[in-house]
Amino acid sequence: MVTGFIRPLGIILGGMLCIHVSVFAAGTDTQKSSTPTKKGKAAAKAEAKSEAKVNANEPKQKEVAAEKQADDPNKILAIVNGENICQKDVDQILTRLGNQFPEEQKTAATKQILDGLITQKLLVQFIKDKKLEPSKADIDAELNKVREDIKSNPGLAGQTLEQVLESHGSSIDDLKKDITISQALEKYLSKDVDDQKIKAYYEQNKDAYDDAEVKACHILVDTRKMKTEAELAQAKEKINKAKAEVDAGKDFAEVAKNYSDCPSKEKGGDLGFFKRKGQMVEPFAAAAFALKVGQVSEPVKTQFGYHIIKVTEIKKGKDVKFDDIKQIVKQDMLQEKAQALIAQLKQDAKIDMKVVL
Repeated sequence: MVTGFIRPLGIILGGMLCIHVSVFAAGTDTQKSSTPTKKGKAAAKAEAKSEAKVNANEPKQKEVAAEKQADDPNKILAIVNGENICQKDVDQILTRLGNQFPEEQKTAATKQILDGLITQKLLVQFIKDKKLEPSKADIDAELNKVREDIKSNPGLAGQTLEQVLESHGSSIDDLKKDITISQALEKYLSKDVDDQKIKAYYEQNKDAYDDAEVKACHILVDTRKMKTEAELAQAKEKINKAKAEVDAGKDFAEVAKNYSDCPSKEKGGDLGFFKRKGQMVEPFAAAAFALKVGQVSEPVKTQFGYHIIKVTEIKKGKDVKFDDIKQIVKQDMLQEKAQALIAQLKQDAKIDMKVVL
C-alpha cells in the first residue's frame, strides 16, 4: 500500500494487503538464479555414443528441468484452505517491482511476497465467510478519496493514482482488494470498541502517546537461521550465559562485544533512543519501557532471536490530552485486534507449503 493514501486500517495492514517489497535486512540469505544450461549438438551426439557420457550429463539435464519447473507460472507454491497460490501470483508482483531490489535479494523478496499473499488469502476467505464485503459504492468512494489525496500532495504533482501505485509495485486491483479488506475488517473489529475501552487502553499505554523515549543497548543471539530444537537450545544457553556475566558485574558493553550477533555490538550494543511504538518490535519495546535506568532485562524473545536489554537513559514525555489522540488510540487497538485475528486464522488454517524458500 502507498503509505498515507488509504484510510487508517489500510495503513495498519498495508504491509500485508497490497504486497510489495520495501526493505530487506542486511545479511539475508539469498539465492541467485543460475543461467539455464543449453545442450548443443556436440553434447547430443556424445550422449548417443556413450551411456557413460549420458550419465555424466544428468546433473545438467536435471538443472534445466528444475529451472523450467521454477519458471512454470502455474506451479503451486502454497495451498491455503484448498485455494492455490501459484508462481504467476508472485511473478506479477516481482515484475511490477522491477529494479526496486537487488537480484541477490530475489529469494528474500519472493518469501515476503508469498507470506503476504497467504495472509491476504486468509483475510479474503474470512471476509467472504462472514459476509463482510463492502458495497461497490463504498469501494469507489474510497478510491476517489485516495485520488484526491494524491492531487493535493505536492510531491506527487502530475501523477495519476495508477502511476503512483505502479511506482510502488501495485495496481488498482490490488488497491481495491486492500480497500475491501480494510473496510470489512474495520467494521468487524470495531463492533465491540467503545469510548470506555479506548480510554482504558490509553491509560494502560500512556507512554506510547506522550513521545517518551528510552535509550537502550542490547545483546542479541540471532535465531533466524536456526531450524532445530538443538540449535534453539544452544541459543538460549548462550543468552543465559551472557546474562549471568552481566549479573556478575561484567561490563555490559564488553559482554555485548563477546556475545552479540547484532552489528551494534561494536558500540557496546547501543541502539540509541527510540519511542514506545513504531521503531522496535513489540516484545522488545514493551520490555525496554518496563525497565528503569540501569536495569537489565531477563532474556526477551522476538522474531530476531533472544535479547538482553539495558536501559541507559529515559526522556520523559509531554502532557497529552486523550481527546486529541482518541482516534489514534482507537486505530492502535484495531491494529492489535487485527494482528490477533490474523494469528488465529493462520493457526486454524490448513496451509500446505509446496516450496521452501
